Amino acid sequence: MRYRQFIVAAAMLVLLPAGLFAENATTSGSASSAAQTGSMMVPSVSSFVAPGGVQQAMPIPQSTMPAQSALVDDNPVVSDAQIAGPSLNITSSFQEYVSATTGSALPVFGRNLFKKVPSTYAPLNAVQVNADYVIGPGDVLRILGWGMIDVNISLAVNRDGTIYLPRVGQIHIAGVRYRDLDAHLRKAVGRVFTNFELSATVARTRSVQIYVTGHALRPGTYTLSAMSSLLNALFASGGPSVTGSMRTIKLKRSGSPLVSFDLYDILLHGNTSSDLSLRDGDVIYIPAIGPQVAVFGDVKQPAIFELKENASVADLLMWSGGFESAADLTTVIVEKNVDHRYKTIKELKADWISVQNELAKLPLVPTDIIRIVAPSAVPIQAKIERAFVRVDGSVKQNGVFELQPSETLKSLMVRIGGISKDGYVYGAQLNRESVRREQQVKIDEAVDRYEKEIDISVKQRLKNATDQAETANIKGEYEASRNLVRKLRAVKSQGRIILDISSADAGIDALPDFPLQDGDRIYIPERPSTVDVIGAVYQQNTFIFKDDRSVSNYLALAGGVSPTGDRGEVYRICADGTVKSRRHKGGSDVSPGDAIVVPEKLSRGKSLTQSLKDWTTILYQFGLGAAGLNALK
Repeated sequence: MRYRQFIVAAAMLVLLPAGLFAENATTSGSASSAAQTGSMMVPSVSSFVAPGGVQQAMPIPQSTMPAQSALVDDNPVVSDAQIAGPSLNITSSFQEYVSATTGSALPVFGRNLFKKVPSTYAPLNAVQVNADYVIGPGDVLRILGWGMIDVNISLAVNRDGTIYLPRVGQIHIAGVRYRDLDAHLRKAVGRVFTNFELSATVARTRSVQIYVTGHALRPGTYTLSAMSSLLNALFASGGPSVTGSMRTIKLKRSGSPLVSFDLYDILLHGNTSSDLSLRDGDVIYIPAIGPQVAVFGDVKQPAIFELKENASVADLLMWSGGFESAADLTTVIVEKNVDHRYKTIKELKADWISVQNELAKLPLVPTDIIRIVAPSAVPIQAKIERAFVRVDGSVKQNGVFELQPSETLKSLMVRIGGISKDGYVYGAQLNRESVRREQQVKIDEAVDRYEKEIDISVKQRLKNATDQAETANIKGEYEASRNLVRKLRAVKSQGRIILDISSADAGIDALPDFPLQDGDRIYIPERPSTVDVIGAVYQQNTFIFKDDRSVSNYLALAGGVSPTGDRGEVYRICADGTVKSRRHKGGSDVSPGDAIVVPEKLSRGKSLTQSLKDWTTILYQFGLGAAGLNALK
């Protein structure tokens, strides 16, 4: 019984809730591989955060450019994907030097822009097409006409830039701006018909292939939406690596430099004037990082900054957000680290404008470590912190959002526009790092206890063994048990917090007013249409969900409980992360996305290997599968 208690506790504690959401790694494919598969794997573009607010990148579809104008499915199936790559936690030699000198690990300014930011695919019909968007081959147009012409059709723009409209003929459309699309089509149709009305939209945009080179986190070839900009491509590639520059990124077109892009312009000023739209064949080159300096002390954002020419201490203070304190800044001391000792290079006693003017006269040189002290200032608060959460899935806005004071899960979801029509609030997931750490400690402790029990049990059984055959069986069971332990140790908690949503038909109002914390991750899945049946049944499988089906109905569809199955211990892993047995009220009710688990019977005469056989498989899939419950088939 202790084995069963351990397994169920472990599953309920960590494995089962975490199974509903996984981050799958995807890389962009080459043009040749795309031709073989019929479509190109497209790196999706992340959302990002800047001090001026939170901006989101366009969702990226994947499609194959049609060879000729054709009817197109208005609701393409686009799967979720996430980009995995090298860790952003690698530190540079200058960071290590600053840490050793100051005694604190200062972050590199702007690095968190690309850290732990999700990349998701989404149908492009959810994206507003810019009025200046230029129609081109591969775009899909939705055309509606009424009056003398009755048409409701989706057409892909051919490689020659034309579409074929029935009863009208071929119309050249490439090069037309979206704002002029209706007028252009009316003029063409007007040559054949009169007394009609017509409206056209871009149902799906084409793709462009671009190249990210140099000191990028993930250099390579990327296929993005034609609405993508230079910044979108940077997020798709993970941004600059630890050795890459954030301030001199080059966009090259047709072999010639087109623009030099400075991420500081967006981070500090929200200036996107250099964030140009991408074209097919564009090359983004990230050069090596330039000289760096560090600042700490009485500033709002102590950090390491990349220098450009003619920068001063006044610039450094502006980059770091200004003073950490307010009121009478009658004294400002600027110190510089020289040979691991701080030397005062300027002490100012004047009004704020004069202080700024004097700081502008202090030039910065590479590897400077500046400490700014304002002893006469009055602190606003002990520490000013900004908190961010990540929202993914079937919501109106995906991305990373800055939390407002005392913001809750419900209020945040309302603020960002709520969920999409296919969102499944009942399956909503809230993952928290502190919870993940606590859960991981508990599961590790439980595995340790289980491992000790195995060792004690095997030693006792070997001591009492009467012949070689029994000894061999015990050793075989021991090896199987050790294999299970290894799999259990590979299980990693996700830190899911159960939200206690009572109904599978719940809307956004059912979300709790649960306070959010910095680093929280929120995921709203699409409403599933299936139910899994796993464990000791004749046929483990996935079945279509129907409202009138109970646990017994799904067990019957799976062929029923096998002779080794424990019918009295059947339980249901709910889409909300809870686990319910049939003995509980409502335990026989089934919701979309649930999994019905039939454990094996445990009897005294049964060997350890037999009693844990199915559980080993289930735990392995829960812990290591790429898609959680969807892997348990």
